[in-house]
Order: sequence, then structure tokens, then C-alpha cells
Amino acid sequence: MKAAVLRGKRDIRVETVPDPKVEPGSVVIKVRACGICGTDLHAYRLGDKVGLIMGHEFSGDVTEVGAGVADIKKGDRVVAVGFRPCGECYWCKQGLTARCTNMKLAGEHFAGAMAEYVLVPNAGLNRTVFKITDAVSYEQGATVEPVSVGSFSVRRSKIAPEDAAVVIGAGIIGLGIVQVLKAVGVKKVIVAGRRASRLKAAKISGADMVIDAAKEDTVAAILNATNGLGADVVYECAGQQTTYDQALQIARGGGKVILVALYEQPITWKPITATNKNLTMIGILGGHFTSTLEYMNAGKVNTKPLISHTFSLDKAPEAFRTQADAPDAIKVMLKM
Repeated sequence: MKAAVLRGKRDIRVETVPDPKVEPGSVVIKVRACGICGTDLHAYRLGDKVGLIMGHEFSGDVTEVGAGVADIKKGDRVVAVGFRPCGECYWCKQGLTARCTNMKLAGEHFAGAMAEYVLVPNAGLNRTVFKITDAVSYEQGATVEPVSVGSFSVRRSKIAPEDAAVVIGAGIIGLGIVQVLKAVGVKKVIVAGRRASRLKAAKISGADMVIDAAKEDTVAAILNATNGLGADVVYECAGQQTTYDQALQIARGGGKVILVALYEQPITWKPITATNKNLTMIGILGGHFTSTLEYMNAGKVNTKPLISHTFSLDKAPEAFRTQADAPDAIKVMLKM
């Protein structure tokens, strides 16, 4: 099969590799669409996972079902998350494999979905494999994973409809958070970002106010919009020293800062800022697929406008350059 393989810094090559072989407890999926994630871009820029087939945001059709897998059959249209728990840590021994402290993830530690086929180990319906209806296109299906991070972030924040929410960073996860916030009835959602195309997408996604951080003082604008109080909940989705500092500044006393972003570089912080304001800081790892699909099926989340570019698998190098460098890129998609 063909696959996009990382061969060094900013070096993606389309190569012929062996097809995955089905294992007991696994399924093989014919990939139809796969998105390029921020995690993929980190590896692309650093070149630190040479030989890896990346990709964990995908959809496709089940082509093979391993022994012991129930309720999943050939031909099912699905999205999935691939992981291999270690089986030895505390959480695995409690039967809570999703909390494994030594988790191996598809597209990060073993072959992912930027290929014609992908193996999903540990396959379980509505646990790691989720069926999609005909109303959800393969391209939209491939956005379920990033939006599920947004859905999980909103659930973890326990935000109330009357709360003021701020989303810093208008990539697809931040935009997914905006749509989920509106889906659960939050009345005041403010988005800060630096790209015109993404701020336009934030408005389409339902943001009540957008701030161009390249032109405006983000902290001053948000404090002004919240009568000087700050936001009840801040979702930090940009992953920069500046945006982290801003999140602490614009959260109101007793508020929450939800750390969604993956930070490519180490940052520094002064704990006294959070202490003096009695802030709650929550880290996010994982997603909630079920609620995301419910929102999509109900028309409350629509990711079609967030897919900015589509390339064939053969054009994977160009697709990565676009996601990394194009000012108008939001979600770049590979179609198989």
C-alpha cells in the first residue's frame, strides 16, 4: 500500500509499505480521509520520528475484523482511535486501559492513518471504533477526533450557559470548542486569534466576538468585553508563552483555565498569578467521540467550513507544507 512516511525535518515521502495484518482484537480500516494535526506538525518540523506513518484523525471503511471483536463488521463506515495500552501499569491492572500511563498511540508511536489502510488494535464499538451515519461525509468524519478534544474540554470545564468563555487560538480544536460551547447554550463566547481566515471561521462557528490578536491588545479587549471581570473559563488552544500568560491574566478570580494546547517549547510561569486569583487549571488529554457525533448528527456542529484544503495521498508533501505555512490553512485533509 501507499503511505506518507516521515524521513526527516519537513521531509514527508510517499512510499510503498506492507499492508497491515489484522490481529486478534483488532480491525483494519480502508482509510478514506485523514487530517493533519498539530501533533503531526510538531514531528514534521522536528523530524524526530523518522520512519513513522503519522495520522490519527481519520475515517474509513472496515475491511477486516479480528477474532474476538464484536458488533463491528466489514463495510462499516467508521472513525476510530488507535492505542495500545501497556497492560502493566496501575490503571491497566484496574481495567481502566484508557488511563494507561505508558500508552502507545497510532500515528505517534506506531503506524497511523496517512496510508491506504490502518490497523486499529484494541477495537471495541463505541470505545475505540465509532460508526458514522451517511449524513457525515468521510472528510467530516476525519474531523471528529479534533472536535472530540474540544467536546471533552467543554465537558471537563463544567461551564454554565451564563458564563463568559474565551477561546485563545482558532485552529480546528479551538473552533470545535466554539461550536460545542454554542451547542450547550453558552451565551458569550469570545475568540482571540491571529489569522483572518480563522477569525472568519470563528464567526461562522458561532463566536459572539472575535479579537485579532495581531492588531489588538487581547487582554484589554477581553477585560473591556467582560466589564473588567475577566472570563469564567479560558480555553488555551494556542500553546505559546504569550497566550499562556494571557490566559491567566484574563481569567476572572475563581475562574478556570483549560490547557488544551500542546506546547512545542517549554514555558515558564509564576504560580502566584494562579494562586492569587484562586484559579483552577485543568489539563486536557483525550476526546469524547460519542457527544461529538451526537452534535454532528443533530446539526449542532458542522466542520465542513473548517476543512480549508484537500489533497490526494500522493500530494502529502504539499499538504504538510500547506498546513505548516499557508496563512489561510485551517484543517488540511488527505483523501485516499
